[in-house]
Amino acid sequence: MIKNVTPKTKVTQEINRSNYYSNRMDWAYMSATLLKNFMQCEAQALHSLKNPVENDALPLLVGNYLHSHFESDEAFESFCNEHKSKLFTRTNTLRADFKKADKMIKRLESDAMFNFFYNSPENEKEVILDGELYGVPWKARIDSLNVKDGYFCDLKTTQDLHKRYWSVERHEWVSFFDQYNYALQMGAYKKLLQQKYHKPFTCYIFAIDKTDSPGLAALEVPFDEMEEQLNVIEEYQPRVLQIERDEVIPARCGVCDYCKQTMQLDGFIKDPQELIS
Repeated sequence: MIKNVTPKTKVTQEINRSNYYSNRMDWAYMSATLLKNFMQCEAQALHSLKNPVENDALPLLVGNYLHSHFESDEAFESFCNEHKSKLFTRTNTLRADFKKADKMIKRLESDAMFNFFYNSPENEKEVILDGELYGVPWKARIDSLNVKDGYFCDLKTTQDLHKRYWSVERHEWVSFFDQYNYALQMGAYKKLLQQKYHKPFTCYIFAIDKTDSPGLAALEVPFDEMEEQLNVIEEYQPRVLQIERDEVIPARCGVCDYCKQTMQLDGFIKDPQELIS
């Protein structure tokens, strides 16, 4: 582990729903999204942190469309008004991706298990949480939280629940859950909740895919996988802090858009196999 790294410094402004995703709060707090960005490509993550742009990618908008619907009527109306030009055509017709999202919403609403756990009247939606993990300020946003019964839910959308992804690190096919390392995110959320409420919490993921007939899955995230990823956080985040402070040079993955756009040739490749290694 890298020693003697000063943690991020909290800003005096309170973190809330309006500033949670702001660049200012990304500098002040670590988060699962930020850490995973650095794990994928340190160079691109640092560039994005220093040169923030609005993330209006379609998959993100579709995900937020679903989340705001299940948060409250007010939140859904506000989201639709804010992103009206992205949701509707010039003739005021809902675009195809959001028609599909409506189908996904109806599928979720028709499921008794989803409604019992995610939509329980005792649950609080989109809960902003902050705390510390291994001496570093962290932020989290919990989709659906039931403090009384000691569980929290996360709603995930994915291309196809049964799609497999090749893991270079593990040398095997993995599910969407492992591909996007949701165990790290859920492990951080669980630890932050337990620190705040001084009780154990169980994590459930409700996943729905974007196929023509949306498939559903309910996952109870394994404790050992979350513990393993908490160890990853403890070991890796000191390096992220050093990168943010320009104390070490960020590694380049070589394959992301940022790396491809900024790469400078420095010699000839003699073995073409290096291109796929």
